[in-house]
Amino acid sequence: MTSKLTLYKQITLLCVALVFLTAISLLGVSLWNTVSFNEQQINQRITSAENVLKEYLKAKEDLLVTASKVLTADFGFKQAVATRDKGTIESVLQNQGARINASLMILTDTVGQLISSNDDSLVNSADFTFAVNAIKMSTNKTQLAEVNGSLYQLIALPVKAPRTIAYAIIGFKIDQAFVNELKRLTDVDISFYHNDDMIISTLGEGAAGQETDLNKMTTAWLFLERAAYENKRVGINSFQGDNYFSQLSADLSPSYLELDKLLMTIIVLSVLIICFAVISGSFLARSLTRPLNKLTELANAFAQGHYQTQRETIKGSLEVNDVYASFIKMGQKILERENKISYQAEHDALTGLYNRSTLMHVLADYINQSEHKNPNKLLVMGVNIRNFKRINDSLGSDMGDLTLVAVAERINRYSSEREPIVGRLSGVEFFIAIPYDQPNDYEQLIDAFLTELKAPVHVSNLRLNLNFRVGACLYPSQGSNAKELVRRTTIALDATKTEHRSFRLYKEGEDEAHLERLNLVEELREVMAGTTEELFMVYQPKLNLKTQKIEKVESLIRWIKADGTFVSPELFIDLAEQSGLIIKLTHWVLDSVLKQQASWAKSNLHLKVAINISAQDIAHADFIDFLFQKIDRYQVDPNLITLELTERDIMTNEDLVVSRLNQLKRLGIQISVDDYGIGQSSLGKLKQLPIDELKIDKTFILELDQSEKDQQIVSSTIELSHKLGLTVVAEGVENEASLNMLREMNCDHIQGYFLSRPVKSDVLIEWLGAYDA
Repeated sequence: MTSKLTLYKQITLLCVALVFLTAISLLGVSLWNTVSFNEQQINQRITSAENVLKEYLKAKEDLLVTASKVLTADFGFKQAVATRDKGTIESVLQNQGARINASLMILTDTVGQLISSNDDSLVNSADFTFAVNAIKMSTNKTQLAEVNGSLYQLIALPVKAPRTIAYAIIGFKIDQAFVNELKRLTDVDISFYHNDDMIISTLGEGAAGQETDLNKMTTAWLFLERAAYENKRVGINSFQGDNYFSQLSADLSPSYLELDKLLMTIIVLSVLIICFAVISGSFLARSLTRPLNKLTELANAFAQGHYQTQRETIKGSLEVNDVYASFIKMGQKILERENKISYQAEHDALTGLYNRSTLMHVLADYINQSEHKNPNKLLVMGVNIRNFKRINDSLGSDMGDLTLVAVAERINRYSSEREPIVGRLSGVEFFIAIPYDQPNDYEQLIDAFLTELKAPVHVSNLRLNLNFRVGACLYPSQGSNAKELVRRTTIALDATKTEHRSFRLYKEGEDEAHLERLNLVEELREVMAGTTEELFMVYQPKLNLKTQKIEKVESLIRWIKADGTFVSPELFIDLAEQSGLIIKLTHWVLDSVLKQQASWAKSNLHLKVAINISAQDIAHADFIDFLFQKIDRYQVDPNLITLELTERDIMTNEDLVVSRLNQLKRLGIQISVDDYGIGQSSLGKLKQLPIDELKIDKTFILELDQSEKDQQIVSSTIELSHKLGLTVVAEGVENEASLNMLREMNCDHIQGYFLSRPVKSDVLIEWLGAYDA
């Protein structure tokens, strides 16, 4: 549970927080500037020290180079070396070394054997022998070398007469005096390393060790550790393969001392300012919170819905009084808007009738109240305006809105003495619930209501004759609650459309059938998404009457549930179209059929397959892309695919469907019109469509051998189709007499139970084998 702070505490805390943030900001800025300045100064010191170090070593190098050149160029020295005059050699080396204060003056022969040296202790040193041999690899240039734990700056020059007869090696020892002098010149500590091991340093014996040890040295500060030195490595010329370098170390303790003084000063000042902020903030908070209590009382009254309050005089600043007056006005405006919003939330914006949620709520309240009193009966009716779209299209949407308002007023006036419950549930759908007493009163109410609706509607000097559909349900005999009554009334209203009636009363069992259909839709959705084999394809062969060969089959979907229940294709396909699942179902069929064709092709079986699609499929934006994705995936020849549509599907959205069919034909797919003869199209109409095949509906074929009228219809249809360049398929052939008649009428293909029932792929292959045999 979070604790709430009073305004008094909030203002006080705000003042303290602002001062604290200011102090922290000043501290941060000061520390940042100080640290940046110190880092800049230290970097300048180290950079300057690096330059001094390099210049100092360069000066030593120049001195060595000059001395060695003078020595090796001296004619008398060369003659003494050539004659191995040891006394003269030692005298020259001693005099020349004294001039430059050299630590080492050595002469070796060309193979590295010592001729003369001013330090006999080095003669048998392995380090010295290695250094002498290595330094001769880079003459005229100084190198660092560690000999017996001491560091030397050495140079080697050949003695030529005129060929090289010896090597003169001169060097300075980098001892404590040497590094102390460098520290005096650079004002930073200097250490020399060989492969991370310290050789000599101005830091004293306590700093002996590796470079990493020096980098890790810290000083304590409160509960933290700070770096003791700022270090920088400087590379130095050394023998090939060796790693000699120096490290410059600037002591950071003076900088830390200044920084700590600054930090303490800012902290003391911040504490004093915070104390002042607490006192002044408390005074300010007290002066503001007293008049705000009145505003709090007013807000609590608003929260309880009491917007009508009397204005009082309160003590406070001009701003607080203005806020109080604004609160009073706000309460009045809120009351007005709340009433308006409540009305809009409960009523239809156009007609002023109850909207769906309010209708359900009011109807439920009426039923609940009725159950506690003498139960009243209710006649619930749903009203739908037929062909209302024509009014909008021909007279405009404004006239359509006025028509809806006029219809709403008429429905609302009807049986007003009975206090009906009236609402608008959708665009052209109205609901009315009328109480009645006697069991058969509802019949008179329905007759009177239908008579009222049939009267012309007068809108803007126009006299409109509207057609209505009305579905009805009775409470309590046909429904016990609001949801049930509305749902069953809707079922009755939907039945008026399918049954082409103007009025329909709900029939017992229809709701259960409706719910069963909804459950079936959900089961179909789950079956398509799952991996069960409840859905499968069967194939019915088509016989070419001219060649007596099976060239084509029609693919048909079947659904047998896991418990063995067979679901009629007409039922679940119709439900899929109504629920919007037909697109997914057709995609499933396309994938299954094309996969089967690919499997047949591997067995050298190439059959044209007819696939049934709906108007929703062909009108869907992704249908053609999906179809050709599957064709590419399974490598199926488009010429082996026929798409079958009914006349109704083609005429649903003729322009779009014709455009899509033309696109499919250009890509090699054939188009067939299924169930021809039971729709409203004529051959004259169909000749304008991009179709290849006509399927005569089985209603004309089943009794072809017995019906002379059917024979005339079929014969003329085949003849006219051939003249239009169409092939003809007769479906529903169930006897040999009908087959012979169709052959005589020059029908192209037949299918039906006389030839074969629709069967699965494996059965079809066996059947084809037996048929060919």
